Parts: sequence; C-alpha cells; structure tokens
Amino acid sequence: MTIKVIGAGYGRTGTMSLKAALEILYGQPVYHMESILLPTPPHSTADDLPAWDAASRDAAGPGHPDWQALLVDRGFVAALDFPIALHVVDLAAAFPAAKVILTVRPSADWCRSWAHLLDVKFRVIRRWGWAAPRLRMAGAWTTRTIFGPLFGAWDLPEGGRLDAATCVAAYEAHNAAVVAAIPAERLLVLPLGSGWEPLCAFLGLPVPAVPYPRVNAAGGGVETFFRRVRNTALAARAADVAPRAAVAAAVVAVAVGVGVALARARRP
Repeated sequence: MTIKVIGAGYGRTGTMSLKAALEILYGQPVYHMESILLPTPPHSTADDLPAWDAASRDAAGPGHPDWQALLVDRGFVAALDFPIALHVVDLAAAFPAAKVILTVRPSADWCRSWAHLLDVKFRVIRRWGWAAPRLRMAGAWTTRTIFGPLFGAWDLPEGGRLDAATCVAAYEAHNAAVVAAIPAERLLVLPLGSGWEPLCAFLGLPVPAVPYPRVNAAGGGVETFFRRVRNTALAARAADVAPRAAVAAAVVAVAVGVGVALARARRP
C-alpha cells in the first residue's frame, strides 16, 4: 500500500467530493481535514489533531507528522485538503509515483465559500471552546498554520474577518506555485463540477456506474459539519472528565461516610 493521489487544492474547492470519489474508485480511505476533526478509527484517530498541533510548534521539524506512520501504515490511498495542500511538494517527493490533483474554482466564489466556512467554524469555537479543549486546539492550530500565515487573518479566533483581496491573492499564488512545481504529466487541474471523466482518464480507471459525489454542497453542509465537530469535541471532553468525576464523587462519599461515623462515635 502506498499513496496514489495527493490533493493540492485548498479547502472549499470540492475536496470533500473528491475524497468520496477517490474512495469509490480505490475502495480505500482518503485522508482529509475531516479525518483530523472527525476521526474515524482505525484509520484516523483522536491523536491526529495533537500530532499536527505539536508538529506545527516544532521549529526544527518539517511541520507535519511522519507521512509513513500517518498515511501509509494506516491504509490511506490518498490525502488532500488542508493541511495536506500546504505540503504538496514534500509529499510529491516522498511518494514519487503518486499523481497530484489540483482542485480549483473561480477565485471570488472560493473566497465567499471560504469566508462562510471560517465564520461558522469560529462561531462554534467561541461558543463552545470553553467546554471542549479539542475545539480550542483546532482553532489555534489552524490559525497558526493556515489562516494567519496564508491569509493574514490572525484575529479570527477573536471574531476578526478575512480580507477578500488577501485571500484571493494567496489562493491564486498557491495554484500557480503547484502548476509550476509539479510536472504536467503528473498533475491534473480539476475545476469544481468536472465529474468523473477527467479524473478517471487521469488515473487510468474506468468511470463508475454511479453519479459523481456532491458532498458538503451549498445549503447546510458547513453548519452540519461543524455541529458534528462540536459534538465530537464535547463527547471527547465528557469521556475525559467522567473518570475523574467518578473518583471525586467516590472521595466525597468516603469523606462524608467518615464524617458521619466520627460524629456518631462522639455521641455520648
């Protein structure tokens, strides 16, 4: 098993749909930001977010976890979306037989969709982060590695807004850099809504007898996704707190029992 496809496109360029499409084509899981925020063992786990967070804080390291352990050893056939898109050149060198797919959409459309996603995400974090450390970690990590350095939006956790011109410039610069860095025979530029034909032709695979997936499309997709992220983070917090709460309750019960016994013993 090795990585067959590397996704170079930024989030909100159809990466969720491409993930679903590749899973249909290969019958194996595909790594995506969803794998980090909504882990599905045994392939992705709750440890992925702390691993990415720690890697981003290591100034002497590569800024990412070990690819072999993160992706290959757990059976992923492809990886895409943020934060994978930040490491395309490194991944392309690590997996020289893998093909690279750059998902794209018109810049203005992408910027509007991206701004909406981030608005929903950080509203959820500001409202629920106090109760869920994973939410706070996710907000801090993505700001440190994506929103701040790429888009200059360091104040998103406090309610700041994206600057459209800065976002579009970063998006277009990234796409141009990928086209310049990856040999043409190894790269597919895939506009949003292209369907199966160009993807399957590029990968040398037959077109499936099912419609091309449309995941997280317009409507409630973003809101639903981040409600799930919130619920997962709150459940993780509850699972972490429950054993300690049980111990505390037991200690209190013992203390009360000892107090009652001592009080009885003092009675004449």
